Amino acid sequence: MHTSTREPESTTLTNTPLELFRRMTLARRLDERIPALQEAGLIKGPMHLGIGQEAVGIGATSVLDRGDLVTATHRPHALYVGCGLPLGPTLAEMMGRAGGQGKGRGGHMLVGDRDHGLLGPSGIVGHSLLLAVGHGLAHKRAREGRVTLCVTGDGSVNSGAFNESLNMLALWQLPVVVLVENNGYGLSVRLDRHVYETELHRRGAAYGVPAVRVDGSDVEAVRDAVAGAFVRARTGGGPTLVEAVTFRDCAFSGADRGGYRQEDEWEGYVDPVELAAARLRAAGTSPEDLARVTGEVDAELDEAVAFATASPWPDPADMRVYAAQWDGEDPR
Repeated sequence: MHTSTREPESTTLTNTPLELFRRMTLARRLDERIPALQEAGLIKGPMHLGIGQEAVGIGATSVLDRGDLVTATHRPHALYVGCGLPLGPTLAEMMGRAGGQGKGRGGHMLVGDRDHGLLGPSGIVGHSLLLAVGHGLAHKRAREGRVTLCVTGDGSVNSGAFNESLNMLALWQLPVVVLVENNGYGLSVRLDRHVYETELHRRGAAYGVPAVRVDGSDVEAVRDAVAGAFVRARTGGGPTLVEAVTFRDCAFSGADRGGYRQEDEWEGYVDPVELAAARLRAAGTSPEDLARVTGEVDAELDEAVAFATASPWPDPADMRVYAAQWDGEDPR
């Protein structure tokens, strides 16, 4: 048995403060659990964790309806949780097991799930925008009110993919919401060292795209900003650029050598999970209820890890993409 799947639901069921807190807690606990799985040899290779950035992915995906799509970046775990991917297969994919969505071929950043509207992320900077143009055009032609949420990072804003795609989205008035997850660094390069105008939402004006900047530590603020952009897209208003200013409270990846951040960068940092918990307590949610949610999240992760570790290794015959027959003679 593994973590149950959740079909994308009506937004009214997925964006309550307690549910947002639960999902952020699940994303946080997942990223905190992964290093231990790496140390145990169950997951290989560098991982791109999103500790500190949970509010962006969870808040944005909470407004999705059935049929909407998400294109993602290389730091996608909060999006996996927000889209409702079953965590058992997701962890199996990270472990290279046959029970994963890609039968172990993809790894942690290449998980796609058609049933939950998630197109496979990748490590190619800006790739999500190119996919969003195509799917946005398909949405517009279908006239079914569907929207693509395109998540990208601040490191992509100088790429041709970002600027050419934003231009096409505006020119064709496609139902796409471009969400820039601005954590201040493109790998180890600080934002102000590769971008003159660090308020990235201002880029929308050059293309005639409405834009908004939001506190990426505030899951409700992210939810509300993206929800407004989705309403605009669904009703024929075209694309919106949303910049969520967030903070990566972890290394870039397992291969990060560090040494590029200043000690005072953590001053004023607001933990999004703690902020959501504080608001719930102020609104009357008891500490016991919050502890119960956290306990349920840990149990869900335990179940997912058990499913993944019990999943078999892929059959080598299934891993071959192409095998040419050769009778010993030069095939040329």
